[in-house]
Amino acid sequence: MSSVQRKPKSEMLGLPEQTLLDQGIAQLRLGLSAAQHLQLFKYGQLIQKWNRVYNLTAIRSNRELVTHHLLDSLAVLPEISFALQATPNPHLLDVGAGAGLPGLVLAIAQPNWHVTLIDTVQKKAAFMQQAIASLGLNNAQAVHGRVEEHLPAKGYDLICSRAFSSIDNFIALSEHLLAPDGQFAALKGRVEVDSEVPPGWRIEALHPIQVPFLDEARHLFMIKR
Repeated sequence: MSSVQRKPKSEMLGLPEQTLLDQGIAQLRLGLSAAQHLQLFKYGQLIQKWNRVYNLTAIRSNRELVTHHLLDSLAVLPEISFALQATPNPHLLDVGAGAGLPGLVLAIAQPNWHVTLIDTVQKKAAFMQQAIASLGLNNAQAVHGRVEEHLPAKGYDLICSRAFSSIDNFIALSEHLLAPDGQFAALKGRVEVDSEVPPGWRIEALHPIQVPFLDEARHLFMIKR
């Protein structure tokens, strides 16, 4: 009788990953509470659990889930917070949010921010909706749809994306959603790969981002009219 080789299931995120996450947050000096640490860890567990069936992300390593997703998303928080410091209770949109990165991480870290996440893939939107409910995030909502067809009641103060598309295409698809004084935040890898902005827009700031325990190039483009 032939036997079928089954791929072993990866272990759920545990103490080593929780310690790694806590150490990374400490390096970033974000001042998050113990409850926020736990929320972020539980969010990572949800990604790992759902990823077995729904293929939310190509990353399978538990360590890389912490470094390449959670800490990678958290590392841009200081610069985005600085950009929004004059905007009380800002409204953000995460375009092509996938598993909710960076939008849900930002929503956990900043309870006074209102975060909307949009993705064209139904199973990813469903995961984000479940994660929002499981984590008790009253300041986040997930939308299944195309960003170019999204029609909110008011414009967003900041629209972000992480590996969604080229900067040019990102802006073209979503500029109708930006508030008059709003700005884009594009999370990218190496600068030389994609740094063109459409006519009428300018790169307000370009921040190199250092992610704890991750030796890879990361940059945050802040873009305004």
